[in-house]
Amino acid sequence: MLNYDLFGSSLVGVYEQALDGRLIDCNDACARMLGYDSRDELLSVGSFDHFNPTDFETIVAALADLGSISNLEISLRRRNGTPAWVLQTMTLEPADDVHPGSIRGVMFDVTEQRSGTQRLEYQAYHDTLTLLPNRMLFVDRLGVALSIARRRGTPLYVMLLDLDRFELMNATFGQAFSDRLLRQIADRLNDCVREEDSLARYGSDEFIIMITERASENEVAALAHRLLQTLALPFILDGHEVSISGTIGISSFPEDGTEAEDLVKAAADAMFHAKEQARNTFEFHQPQASARALERASLVAGLRRALLSNELELHYQPEVNVQSGRIECIEALLRWRHPDLGLVNAADFLPAAEEGNLSEPISEWVIGEACRQARAWQDAGMRDMRVAINLSTRQFHSRGLERTLERCVLAAGIDPGSLELEISELSLENSDNSIQIFQSLHNLGVRLAIDDFGTGHSSMIDLKRMPIDTLKIAPAFVQNVTSRHDDAAIVQAMITMARGLDLRIVAEGVESKEQLAHLLDRRCVDMQGFFLGKPLPAAQWEETLGMQH
Repeated sequence: MLNYDLFGSSLVGVYEQALDGRLIDCNDACARMLGYDSRDELLSVGSFDHFNPTDFETIVAALADLGSISNLEISLRRRNGTPAWVLQTMTLEPADDVHPGSIRGVMFDVTEQRSGTQRLEYQAYHDTLTLLPNRMLFVDRLGVALSIARRRGTPLYVMLLDLDRFELMNATFGQAFSDRLLRQIADRLNDCVREEDSLARYGSDEFIIMITERASENEVAALAHRLLQTLALPFILDGHEVSISGTIGISSFPEDGTEAEDLVKAAADAMFHAKEQARNTFEFHQPQASARALERASLVAGLRRALLSNELELHYQPEVNVQSGRIECIEALLRWRHPDLGLVNAADFLPAAEEGNLSEPISEWVIGEACRQARAWQDAGMRDMRVAINLSTRQFHSRGLERTLERCVLAAGIDPGSLELEISELSLENSDNSIQIFQSLHNLGVRLAIDDFGTGHSSMIDLKRMPIDTLKIAPAFVQNVTSRHDDAAIVQAMITMARGLDLRIVAEGVESKEQLAHLLDRRCVDMQGFFLGKPLPAAQWEETLGMQH
């Protein structure tokens, strides 16, 4: 029997238990750990079934071999059925002529500590925003699932979903709004997947799904289609109706890889290739996608080098008033003088720059170099020379754009009006937010132009509200202005509208004297295109510019 005087008031649980499971004796602390008010109340029950029967059999067998067990963390069942986690040390009292044998144990209640540990483990393996498993837990689960798939010879698929242009949502509505939207997106996606599959948040705007056994390629394609459809339904937050889309890449075991890392990479390759073709779609991995991914990675690495090695340069194309012959503005066009590929146009490498998070440093370099060149021309006597800079959608919505402009203008010592920022009409996805950005940029003193006009969805009301200076007619309309009646009518309407709004109108892509004559006849005097001047490095323009000023 226990020395009750010694252990009666202890905070440590002490008990003696027969080898058949019956409780022989205990102290008050032991009783309280199991949900009883006192030792006497627990002893009155007569049985001690708080151990899992299998656990108790295992413990008795281990004690028979070892004689004692130290620091065993085990779950006991409380009186009300809830678990009590305890840390136990047990000793076997062997049978003799007087005693039939028993187990004497000492235990500490570690339920609270274990709950804290479980919380920490949960936080380490789950995304705190969406409460979905995170990248670490997903990769761990994928590794286990691959082991099972290898052993059973069953298929397994990995599906990577990237939200299209989600960074614009951040720029438009702010981080808090985007976070609430992500929670709703996670809930919708979770409703689409089977219980035996695994959905996780893999990146800031990426979700990843593991589809396990009993899945065919057709079933996986149907799931991808269902995910895109559920994303396409409008989200309502703070009174705003928001639309979002996603692009999905899919890889399969064992065709696209036998390890977790290989399958995730193959899914990412397929997703990037799908984005290049058309967003809001899905694509299964194809072998050639890996080659494209390597090319893209090489391009990104090369761009990082280009920024450090001064391989980027600006070429300049004039916007000419064909009545006076005067150059009204000269547009800075980004080029990359690649050591192996030669001169590369921006359209061929800017998508890779965005994927590699290089768009902001490149944008800052372009703005700084254009400001520096504007100052050089002004110092050379061309006081009213204005330089135009193209902004991508991401650059236009970047929160750091105003600070970059202020810093570059100040460093070059030029008037902000020496710059004209060109924003593609396709970038104006949210009119209210775009108008706010235009107003902020206008307040800095820079001039503003809408590029590729006619390709987007700007309304007359939006144009009236935007503090813009220039509209640039998209080359697609100018190209057929002399051969297609509908294009000619659209161009005429644009010219008339711009004049009515007191805006400067520029026709882009002029490549023939017939186009020039047609436009001039319709009172469009400012033009840009190869017929009037090709993009050239600054040094090759300086003599021409000097002759005209």
